[in-house]
Amino acid sequence: MSGLGRSGKRRQREVVDVVEPVAPDRSLDKLLHVRKQRLDRFERERQEARSAWRTARQALREAKLRWRGALEEAHEVWREARAQFFKMATTSGQVRRAKGAYERMKGEAIELQLECGEYAARARAAGGDFFTARRRVLEANRQQEKLGILRDEIRLLAQQSEM
Repeated sequence: MSGLGRSGKRRQREVVDVVEPVAPDRSLDKLLHVRKQRLDRFERERQEARSAWRTARQALREAKLRWRGALEEAHEVWREARAQFFKMATTSGQVRRAKGAYERMKGEAIELQLECGEYAARARAAGGDFFTARRRVLEANRQQEKLGILRDEIRLLAQQSEM
């Protein structure tokens, strides 16, 4: 009669509450991981945008140099033709041919100038893309930082509540 009480019934043992370990919530860590991947993608896009912008600026610079060179060459041809004419070293027909060459060269220079405008528009667009990508990276960094601080505070509060 070891387990029976005075009334002849079995004694009921009191259930001991054992705190079961709660699995830590990993949703914030998963979110941070996804955000980190997004941040890496934004960084990569920013680098590509910067590279494209630099390439566009270099192309613009080269086009400007070609345009300036063509313009200077046209002016030089015309200056020489005029100087030869005023020295009476050339005929008026040669001067007209030189003037025609000058006008043709000037037209080519104008085409180069229009090409420079197209390069400039591409460079501006590439710059806009770069700064958009840069802004996205900065915003993503800020969000990542805020989430990291939030996660650390939650962990700290969880540790304090366990004590």
